Amino acid sequence: MDPAELPDAAPGSTPGESAPVHVVTVAHPKPADEQAAAGTTGTTWADLAFAGSQLTPVDAALLTQALAITTWHARSPFCAACGTATEVEVSGWRRTCPNCGAQTFPRTDPAVITAVLDSEDRILLGSAHRWETHRYSTFAGFVEAGESVEAALAREIEEEAGVVVSEIRYMGSQSWPFPRSLMLGHFAVTHDPTMARPDGDEIRDVRWFTRAELAEAAEAGEVSLPTRSSISRALIERWHGAAIHASSDARPSPAAGGANRVAPGATNGATNGRSGQAGQQPR
Repeated sequence: MDPAELPDAAPGSTPGESAPVHVVTVAHPKPADEQAAAGTTGTTWADLAFAGSQLTPVDAALLTQALAITTWHARSPFCAACGTATEVEVSGWRRTCPNCGAQTFPRTDPAVITAVLDSEDRILLGSAHRWETHRYSTFAGFVEAGESVEAALAREIEEEAGVVVSEIRYMGSQSWPFPRSLMLGHFAVTHDPTMARPDGDEIRDVRWFTRAELAEAAEAGEVSLPTRSSISRALIERWHGAAIHASSDARPSPAAGGANRVAPGATNGATNGRSGQAGQQPR
């Protein structure tokens, strides 16, 4: 994020200083209370994965960081060395054990997410068992201990989709705080597309698409694509060469959970083998 894009500081502060940004965590309302609030205040709750593309880049970045930090605090209340309850320090960016002095910091788990292409420039997408049958996306998974990014990418693709890839090209990255992933987006090429097949465990189906086939199927609702806020959608549209008008963009992602929901007015791949989508991959 460009520091110049941050909100201006309060009057009387040092010139050029950015305003502090605070985050408040509240319990998600019960469905009846949520409906009542929507009817009286116009405020609704939405999944970060779906609402992210509707926010400005600054708001999306701030909300993503806020969710990452608050999730870390919720999951790390005790010292990993001695089990004592830790204390929050440095404005929430560190927890320290008052018993043994051990310090912990927010962590990020690297995960690879890949658009697989063939020599005819088609794209291979997969549908996971945990999704509705017509939802397709790119392939993703964690970088395991001792692995390079490239080795993890090749392993995940071969495990999930049956193809061997090469010509790996880095595209970009995205923080995905479900709960703490850093998605590393790539393109890769397989020279034997006939080997493509689902693993039958996490992936129910894999399909090759031309640009015209995917655009037509997405617009007709025959194929549901990842949300516009995800790096998976960015990979697909980078390959396509233009935005894809998908009917699935009009509804929230069914894979997103209520614990990751935010009120938009309060200023935001197939699975992996460890635990269902690196928490939740941005598919």
